[in-house]
Amino acid sequence: MSAEAIATFAMSFVTLVGLNLGAIRWLLTRYEAELSMRLDAMKHEGTEFSHELERELLQLKAQLPVDYVRREDWIRFSNTLEAKLDAMRAEVRAEIAELRERLYHRGGRGLPAEETAL
Repeated sequence: MSAEAIATFAMSFVTLVGLNLGAIRWLLTRYEAELSMRLDAMKHEGTEFSHELERELLQLKAQLPVDYVRREDWIRFSNTLEAKLDAMRAEVRAEIAELRERLYHRGGRGLPAEETAL
């Protein structure tokens, strides 16, 4: 083989390698651009999704106190209600006892007025 043939072969090989490297670089650049566009689209969609999710969460937070009562609040409310009922029961019993006392003294002999009429 002559030096000229080796030089031609080497030039052809270097040219082929250069073309291949250029094509690979072009493909990688194109893939990177496509990937960048996809990531931007995903970020944009993710941002819209997260804003929508945040809005729904805020609506839920606003709606929950209207629809539901916390356990501690219900216990506090029921205790207050029971205390008021107990106070009313005590007042009614005191009034009933006072009325009985008046009736028993009015009828004489310690009997209610209805029994003395019989």
